Amino acid sequence: MNALKEIRTKAGLSQLDLAKKTNIAPAEISRIENGWLYPYPGWRKRLAKALKVSEGELFPDEARPHA
Repeated sequence: MNALKEIRTKAGLSQLDLAKKTNIAPAEISRIENGWLYPYPGWRKRLAKALKVSEGELFPDEARPHA
């Protein structure tokens, strides 16, 4: 699970706004938000930078150590 949609909406951005900031297609952003697409490392960095948060905040399941 990721927090992309929550953080994006709190920032007052639409998927199209975020797409323009990151050069990632709005359809791909939708797929990431819905868990249908796992973002590439470069995309994770661009999304975090555009939203002014850490990658760990956007994708908290990755930040936790796996048991």
